[in-house]
Amino acid sequence: MTFTRSRFVALTLATLLAAGGAAAQVLWLTIEGPERVFTVQMPSKPEYKISPLRSPAGTAFNLHSYLLSNGPIDYVAQTATYPADIDVSRPQAVLQAALDATAPYLASGKWDKIAWRQVQGAPAADASGTFKDGRIFRNLVVLEGRQFYSLGFRSPLGMDKITDADRFFASLKVTP
Repeated sequence: MTFTRSRFVALTLATLLAAGGAAAQVLWLTIEGPERVFTVQMPSKPEYKISPLRSPAGTAFNLHSYLLSNGPIDYVAQTATYPADIDVSRPQAVLQAALDATAPYLASGKWDKIAWRQVQGAPAADASGTFKDGRIFRNLVVLEGRQFYSLGFRSPLGMDKITDADRFFASLKVTP
C-alpha cells in the first residue's frame, strides 16, 4: 500500500489530534482553597462561590465551594472554618452530622456505606450512596481542628469506579 503525501499528512494530523486529546485529559489543575487551607486537583477550572452560613448559636461563617460539571460527572470541593461556638471536640460526631445533612437527598435516605479513616492524620469519613436520580455519590469529609473539608464526586452508575474519582480524592492536601 502506498501513501500519497496528502494521505500521510492527514494520518499524521489525526494521530497528533488524538494524542493531543489524550494529553488534555491527563492535565489536571491544582485548585487552592481560601488562605491556602487545602489543595485538590480537578480536570478543569471550577466555579467558585461563597455561601454564608450560621452556626446553631447564630455565629456567621462562610462555606467556600469549588464546583465543576465535567460531562456527566460533577466534582465539588468545600471548606469552612467552624466558629468557636461549634463543638469540634468529637470529630466523628461533627463529620456524621455533615453526612446526615446530605442523606435526605439519597434514594434510601441514608448512606449505603461509610468508612471511617484518617486523611493526613485528621479524622475523616468516606461515604457513598445513590441519589434519587440514580447517580452515584461519593463524599469524603475531613475535620482538622476547626477546619472542615468535603469532596464530592457524583456520576452515573459505574463511573464512580473510574480512576478520575480516585485521583480527585487522593489529591486532597489539607493544611493544618
